[in-house]
Amino acid sequence: MTSHAKHHAKSGPVIKPEVARTTIIAEALNRLGLYSPQAERLLMGTAAVESNFSEFVQRGGGPARGMFQMEPPTFHDLLDRVLAAPKRHESEKHQALRTAVDALATGGTPSFSELTTNHLLAAAMARVKYYTIHAPIPTTLAGQANYWWVYYNGKSPHGIGVPGYLAAWNSYCAPIYGPGG
Repeated sequence: MTSHAKHHAKSGPVIKPEVARTTIIAEALNRLGLYSPQAERLLMGTAAVESNFSEFVQRGGGPARGMFQMEPPTFHDLLDRVLAAPKRHESEKHQALRTAVDALATGGTPSFSELTTNHLLAAAMARVKYYTIHAPIPTTLAGQANYWWVYYNGKSPHGIGVPGYLAAWNSYCAPIYGPGG
């Protein structure tokens, strides 16, 4: 969720997108009980635009980490507010979500620094971020690009916006899903 423009990695992705799709993104979504084709594609596009599947520490010394370039305030808000000890009105689904996220952490409790190397945790936290959005995940590529820009990137005027998402999708994801997702 960085606000500066991304550049494609010079040497290509460290994690091949087709590997990220099956062993990281689909796996994390399944473990959370939140798998859907739309969620998979949205996380693939998010990873493509945020890290190029290769930059797991923000360029220029910024604070964002992981395949999804999550920043510390977002990570801690998700843990402390969204995944905190469930309140009376929260469902068993919410409790199961926290249990699943904790199970992905190497030490049992997720830590921000772990996002750099624990890609399953990073994918889970990105999905939890999207889980907090009340609007459903769009089914079209253009809709998902806008959804990312509004809800994940925060409509940053300094970011690359929807065109950057679509360019990253075409570079990394279109070979897997096709140009329209």
